[in-house]
This record gives sequence, C-alpha cells and structure tokens, in this order.
Amino acid sequence: MSRSINRITLVGHVGRDPEVRVTPTGAKVANISIATNWRSGGEDPEERTDWHKVSLWGRLAQVAEDYVSKGDRLFVEGHLSYDSYERDGVTIPTAEIRAREMILLSPRPVEVGA
Repeated sequence: MSRSINRITLVGHVGRDPEVRVTPTGAKVANISIATNWRSGGEDPEERTDWHKVSLWGRLAQVAEDYVSKGDRLFVEGHLSYDSYERDGVTIPTAEIRAREMILLSPRPVEVGA
C-alpha cells in the first residue's frame, strides 16, 4: 500500500494585513499572502518573488488577527488545495495553502514600563 503526502512548508514575508471573517457556521478564517524569494542558478542568475495565498482557520485565524501584520516573517506549514472559479466564461484555476501550523518569526517590540 502506497502513501500519498500533500504537505507544503513556507518561510516568507506577509504581503498584507490578514483579512479576517467569520463563516455562516461561525468558524473564523484569516486570509494572508506570503512572499517567498528564490534565485535561479546558471550564468545569468535571476531573482524571483512568488506569492502564495494562505488560509488560517480557528485558533490560527485568531492568532493571525491579533499578532500578524504586513511585513512580518512567518513559517507556515499546511496542505495545498486547488479550486477554480469562472469569470466571463473562462475557468480560472486557483491554489491555496490551508495552514495547520504557523510560527511568527519576526521579533516583537518589547514595551518598557515607565
């Protein structure tokens, strides 16, 4: 019996503040975008930025709402989910990471009491 794995791990920077909403069933979801950079090899290396859509559910959505903001560096682990939508008669495919784990890698400022 073979085993399949759908797992993706990203470390990158948040492109915008989380967009948080509550579904009709009462579940909280936060959507963010994460930028990752990579460089191609060879004689003429090229640097490229890829953008990834990430959804965080439940407790992770609450943590994102409270602590994550544009520019923060994040570790995200989850699975890749594909979908599509139709616009003007054209089917447009989409891909999204559904996060299972998130770790904030950016340091938080320390408040000093007066």
